[in-house]
Amino acid sequence: MKLISLQYRDPANSLQAYDFNFDNGRHESNVLEPLCFVGLNGSGKSKLLEILAKIFFEMDRLWRNTNRKKPTVTANFRFEYQLLPSSKYKEVVIEGRVGKTLIVRCDGNELAPEDLESVMPSNIVGYSSGNNETISTLFHELREREFGRVLQEMNEGGKGSRDLSRTLFLDRDSTKLLLLTAYIFAGKNGQGNLPSAASTTKLLEKFEEFIHLQQLLSFQIIVDDDSGRIVMSQRMEQVIEKLKRCALMSSSVEQGKGRIVKLDFFLCEQSKKAFISEFGSGQDFFERLYELYSLNLISSTKTRSHQVFLIPETELKVLVNSPLAETHYLNLSDGEHQFIQVFTSLVYLAKQDTLFLLDEPESHFNPAWRAKFVLAMDDLLEVKQKSSEFLISTHSPYLVSACKKRNVFKFTRNRDGKGVNYQPLIDETFGASFDVLLKELFDMQGLVAEIARAALQDVIKGKLTNKQKIDVLKSDFGDSFEKRLLIIMLEKGLFDAVSD
Repeated sequence: MKLISLQYRDPANSLQAYDFNFDNGRHESNVLEPLCFVGLNGSGKSKLLEILAKIFFEMDRLWRNTNRKKPTVTANFRFEYQLLPSSKYKEVVIEGRVGKTLIVRCDGNELAPEDLESVMPSNIVGYSSGNNETISTLFHELREREFGRVLQEMNEGGKGSRDLSRTLFLDRDSTKLLLLTAYIFAGKNGQGNLPSAASTTKLLEKFEEFIHLQQLLSFQIIVDDDSGRIVMSQRMEQVIEKLKRCALMSSSVEQGKGRIVKLDFFLCEQSKKAFISEFGSGQDFFERLYELYSLNLISSTKTRSHQVFLIPETELKVLVNSPLAETHYLNLSDGEHQFIQVFTSLVYLAKQDTLFLLDEPESHFNPAWRAKFVLAMDDLLEVKQKSSEFLISTHSPYLVSACKKRNVFKFTRNRDGKGVNYQPLIDETFGASFDVLLKELFDMQGLVAEIARAALQDVIKGKLTNKQKIDVLKSDFGDSFEKRLLIIMLEKGLFDAVSD
């Protein structure tokens, strides 16, 4: 899928006004072309990701509530996107009016609610490096509503077998699930051969190359229903039984109406075969365990914190090289956690019609990793996976330099403060140097810290001789274009000429 355009107005908030045209000829499904959103803090990048998620969540609600009261929208918008040429439908237009039911048209014809699944993303994956509440809260609220419907079904005598929508928000805890998935299912094909065995193997090679992670050794899973307060569906109970059959050791402690299940795992070829036999693919494993993990969203109260599903970091052990040593997962750095999180989710969750909403996915990376970010994406993703839509908000020139100008959107606030605009870029960004992009995208006039810039100016304005000024510049300041330029001007007496 590829986004075409969005016009959005929130009558309750004049700051939320968007008019974006994404249609830039990105029709080759075998080419990776992420949309890159850049701009100063508060310019509206993250808010756009939230709006897009809201629209698709509203579609999901309409589809799942076909026989009940139709949900109504709270903003006025028109959103258009394009599906793959092989799809049943090609052009999809979603229109929302305040207080009205969502209208979805495909190739000019209105689509019935029960048919919406065919034009929705198979996965909507959200990520925010700083736990951006505008994104994370949205995903969590949707999952809480879904659990509410499952619980209602069970209270009415059902089994709670209703499928949850494939809306996934990635946080630190879900990273542990992704790590398990990567090592257990390495070398195996995923659903419909996406990802391929070669791609899952290559992912572990990236782990070794970038973060020196060589192996997952052992881990523990704890399921605690809080004395029976958290009721699990039949499908969740089946997942727990599957995990028991894969565990090295398991114990179940009954506590009144509730229980605590502890499962210990040692990862070896035999245990990998057990996981593959029980769960099939890496996607099935991750999605089923993510459903259990999501129970944590509803298990805590205002006065008490409780986790139904837990992978203790003190029991999660990995093997690293350089030097070769066993260590705990919690000893990995934020950048290493982020690397596992982002690239494992790309490999295992990207399908031909997945929507990734990535808010600063490289914020904890060092400059060398940032410069390789899009290259690593391109190397790991299958050709079919590259037809997914990848939306990346960033402050990094490293990512922008890896993207074509047509796919880069510079966000700015309108002068009256009402609404968000995007500014067309004049020069090509692909392959542009980082200093050029910093000036173009973030209005930086120099590439040294402001305190150092002020100190340079103090030296030039001081009463020392030109030779003394040059000596101070050479001894007290690191190498930079600004320093070298000032030295040349002092040597040639250009400052004297100006003052005269």
